[in-house]
Amino acid sequence: MTGNLGDGRIVVGIARTERADAIDLARNWLDATGRRDLAAAAAMMAPGARVTISGGHVFSTLEAFAAFAAGRYAGFHKQSDAFEACEAAGGLAVYVRGTLSGSFVDGRPFAAVRWCDRFLVAQGRITDIETWSDLAEARSAAT
Repeated sequence: MTGNLGDGRIVVGIARTERADAIDLARNWLDATGRRDLAAAAAMMAPGARVTISGGHVFSTLEAFAAFAAGRYAGFHKQSDAFEACEAAGGLAVYVRGTLSGSFVDGRPFAAVRWCDRFLVAQGRITDIETWSDLAEARSAAT
């Protein structure tokens, strides 16, 4: 026999959703790359995962992605402002929005630059990352 909520019993439900797990995975990946812990970030990615950034640059390893970024930026920090997850072809898509601050390799600073990352998550691993930002506009404005 099953009691209902009106019979004085307390019902507590604790459950994680796939969306919450996917958001946590994206957050943990961003934290690991922010610490420059590429091994930890790579461990969260499925074999064959890619990173595609603004301008159509595609990277099959985080080391190649980091080397590309090192040639453009002296340093930067991503501030995450919002995380959203939804169903997508191939898994769950996690969208993360925020702002960037830092400096280009020539020392010119930038701040409050908008960015958005899309993580595709399947079976608990990141299979694809796409990222967009207004850094090109910031670079043009800083000249």
